Formats: sequence, structure tokens, C-alpha cells
Amino acid sequence: MKICFLDKSTKLETVDDLETKARGGMVTSLFKISDYLASCGHHVVVNSDIKKSGTTRSGVVWCGDANEDYDFLICNRGVGSGHSDIKSRHRILWTHDLPHSGFIPEPKTIKAFSATVFMSNYAERIWRYFYKEIGRSFLIPNGVDKEIFYPREKDLNYLIFASAPNRGLKRLPFIFDCIKTRVKRPVYMKAFSNLKKLHPNEVEDRDSDKDGFTEVYTKVEESDVQLCDPIPQKQLAEEIGKSGLMVLPTDYPEICSNIILQSLASGTPIVTTGNIGSSNEWINNNKNGVLTRWMPVDYMAYHLDVIRHSVHLLEDEKLHRKMIKNAAATKINSWDEIGHLWLKMLKKLN
Repeated sequence: MKICFLDKSTKLETVDDLETKARGGMVTSLFKISDYLASCGHHVVVNSDIKKSGTTRSGVVWCGDANEDYDFLICNRGVGSGHSDIKSRHRILWTHDLPHSGFIPEPKTIKAFSATVFMSNYAERIWRYFYKEIGRSFLIPNGVDKEIFYPREKDLNYLIFASAPNRGLKRLPFIFDCIKTRVKRPVYMKAFSNLKKLHPNEVEDRDSDKDGFTEVYTKVEESDVQLCDPIPQKQLAEEIGKSGLMVLPTDYPEICSNIILQSLASGTPIVTTGNIGSSNEWINNNKNGVLTRWMPVDYMAYHLDVIRHSVHLLEDEKLHRKMIKNAAATKINSWDEIGHLWLKMLKKLN
């Protein structure tokens, strides 16, 4: 099969950036799925905004245009309009996000897709609410690189935050300050969220408006939370693997959080928000993590809830170790398993 993935929002320089500078789950999944399909012998092209064209080890061509005829054109994120100038027998909409400004296809465009890929039940529910025109669909979540994300010896005193800054980074100083004053032993926290070094173009865009992160970084740097520079995926996997608890006080409606999947695969339980997004599709409350309730009308109550549950877990070693064991036992698909689901879907549509 000849397959073209279309994504103009990667902000990558070269294919060498894919492992170390991928923008979270969206680009990571684009990289992993396209590589899997190429490794199965298919001709795969990623038509993207990459600045320097190149080919991955699996043979995927990353380029700035696509001039061939394809069996499948897979439209990602903000290219949901379909790009009618690229010829293909089938078009698939891959919903890496919820409908929002910049990603709102016309209803007539939705009808032109042979199928839509949703990464969670939550995503499908929201998209079908907006678009009654959506027809055939497949539920295929993200996967995890299990060669690097796996359970390791735990440091129960080590708390970690590893996500974009708009996933609750600004709440960490207060939350951690309260946690460490209530736990009877020394605990520490690292935050892997330095977007200004990982993706400077994004920060420049955000700092031009009221949602900039400069003030947030300053606040965190002045706190007892250690704000860390970006590190390659292998090193991040080591940090998550040895951490005893992931604290993710987010109010962002994730449709399939890679960091949640990676954390559970690493045997690291999570305290995060359960009433928005898809986190409750992977986190079983009080089993492999704790789901708190986001309350925008009383965010202090939300903070206190995160603090209370985190302290309770850190103070009860038996419960903590049980959650670690349950987290490691959570069914999380490898990227090869997810790639196989993609291949199975394409063969069914072809």
C-alpha cells in the first residue's frame, strides 16, 4: 500500500529530532505508526512542515510536499480539511485533538473521509456530538515503547511531573509545598516541562499573548520543585520508572495522554484529574492511581484534593506499593500492537 500521513504542525527540524523533540503524543504516534507500516513493507510518506527532508531507519520519507497518488491519505490535526489537491483512494481523519479553532472541518469535508480514528471513547463522544456526519470509525489509542518504559526499582520519596506546562505546572509549587510539610519524611519533586528549551517557537507564540509561560517558569524555579531541562526519551523513561508517584494536576481535556500511558507502563501510579478528558479510561480510581475532580469554580478545593490524596498515598507504604504493582499490571499496548491495529484497519478499508 502507498500511504501518506499529512501533518503541518510538527515543528521539527530534521528526522533526527523525532525521538528527542517530538511534541508529546501527537508527533510520537505519527513517528511510531508510520515507521511500523514502513517496516511491514509499505511505501510511507509523511507530508509535514519539517524543515529538512529525510528518511527514517524504517524507510519513512519525511518531506514538505507529496506529489504521488496514494491508497490512503491520513489527515492529522489541523489538516482535517482534507487537502483535496493530494490524490488518494481513501481519506482517514486522525483526531489527535478535540474540535477547536484551527481544527474544525466543514461537515461536507467530514463526509469525504472513509473513516475516522479516535484514540479514546471520550474523543469519539465529543467529535460525534459536534459532527453527526461522522460515519465509520475505529478506536485506536496510542501505545508505549515498552523497551524503555517499564517498571524499575522505586524511590517512594520521588514525585514527578512530566507534561506540557499547561497541564498544571503552575499549580505544582503550592501543591508540593503542602505535600512536603505534611509527609513525615523528606520528599522531592522534579518537573520535566521546560517548553522554552524544548520548543522555543511555541513559547514565543504563547508569550506574545496572556497565556505565556515565562511567569510560570519563574514561579516554579523559585520553588522547591526542580524544573528540569528537556531530556531524551530513554532518560525520561528512567526518571518515570524510578519515581514513586506522578502528580498531574491538569485541567486540560486529554483525549489520550502519552504520559499517563508511559507512567502506568513504568509502574508509577498517578494522581490526576478524572472528570475531564480520558484519564479514567486507563486509571482505575484507588487501584493504579487516584482521580480527583476538577472544580473551576473552587480551584482551591481541587488543589487540596490533590494534596490530600498524594499525602495519603505517601504516608501509607502498603497502599503505595499496592498501587505501584497495579499500575505495572495495567494493560497498555506497545507501539507494535498499535501499529498492527492500524495495519488491520487499512487492510479492511482497502
